[in-house]
Amino acid sequence: MRVLTIFNLKNILLITLIFFTGSLSSQKKDFTLVLDAGHGGHDNGARGAFANEKDVNLSLVLKVGAMIENNNKDVEVIYTRKTDEFIPLMTRADIANKGKANLFISIHCNSSPKSAPYGTETFILGAHRNRDNFDVAKRENEVIYMEKDYQTTYEGFNPSSPESVIGLTLMQNIYLENSLKMASYVENNFKKENRFSRGVKQAGFLVLVQTAMPSVLIETGFISNPQEGQYLASEDGQNTIAKDIYEAFLSYKKEYDKKSEKKAEEEIQQVVENPVDSNLSLKVQFLASFNRYSPNSVQLRGMKNVEIVKSNGKYIYYAGSTNLRSESEATLKIAKESGFTDASIVEFNEKEVVTGLYYTIELFVSPKKYRERDAIFRGLNNVIRQKTDNNLYIYTSGKVSSYDSAKKLLEIYKKIGFSDAIISKTLS
Repeated sequence: MRVLTIFNLKNILLITLIFFTGSLSSQKKDFTLVLDAGHGGHDNGARGAFANEKDVNLSLVLKVGAMIENNNKDVEVIYTRKTDEFIPLMTRADIANKGKANLFISIHCNSSPKSAPYGTETFILGAHRNRDNFDVAKRENEVIYMEKDYQTTYEGFNPSSPESVIGLTLMQNIYLENSLKMASYVENNFKKENRFSRGVKQAGFLVLVQTAMPSVLIETGFISNPQEGQYLASEDGQNTIAKDIYEAFLSYKKEYDKKSEKKAEEEIQQVVENPVDSNLSLKVQFLASFNRYSPNSVQLRGMKNVEIVKSNGKYIYYAGSTNLRSESEATLKIAKESGFTDASIVEFNEKEVVTGLYYTIELFVSPKKYRERDAIFRGLNNVIRQKTDNNLYIYTSGKVSSYDSAKKLLEIYKKIGFSDAIISKTLS
């Protein structure tokens, strides 16, 4: 039999302590920040006499990220890119949304056909107040032309059209206040370094549209200006800019922490809420349209946990599914603040079987006429093709009697590869 000596016990305690500490450090952090270096790869961004914009952006992002990671152990930093690579605008937003970020910072350099303009400016999403703001957004948005299938991905968005940009302005109303705070902290810090600040501005940047969190786009200076371009390319200049952005983040985070502590105290004081009837769920219906949009499309304005159900030829869009009325009311508030003023809470009995109705799965809509044996259906049987008045074909499959069964069937079809399939409610 082996006897444990004091030395062995000390080692066991030490190993246990190391394991416990490691477990703590691997736990989820309190705050997630996404840092986005604009442009990259074959997209150089603006070109200056001393550097390309894509390289300055990446260098600044890595410097800011290193400062945060080294000094803020409760913050997780996610980078949209850490190397010289091209990342589509939609992918940058997806990275932030999937990471459930609390803040999104996109770093860029400004440019002008003339060499005289100089100074910093920080943008938040909103209506362009003048031609200059629109031109800056237009220049950054035109990167979508370097992406494959950009017309499909961005659903006809035209960077050169003021009307297209105006359509985005309601998207982030819910995050406007906090975005404005972060942008103000950045520009105030730049002014402390005796740099010329052109202020905090609003414009329709696509990279900010899809981010479901407070977001800012920082133009750190004009790379087209000889003096400022040299400053942006220099090590000293980049270190100072990175420090200013880092300290702005600290100011924002400090205020965020205060609000989080207050919210936690309020939640502790709240009385436990009773759920609604166990057979019911509450959802927020925020849009009904003859147009079919994907859950991540611009038209849905960042609404989360979207369910789409087709009924009587219209696509009905729901957000959130809960058995707590307070949660549903919170989702309703978000929908209204995002511009869906007619949104309302509806009750669902997902297991109810309604006489004269059944549910099927709408696989996709296409102008092309396919046969059931075509490869696009991946071996599915009983595919139904229906032609619409505007010469489109709707393809559906499956038939179940309850919404709950339809949801399960939808998951099966999505796993097969029909990622855009939706539930359709149909008269028997």
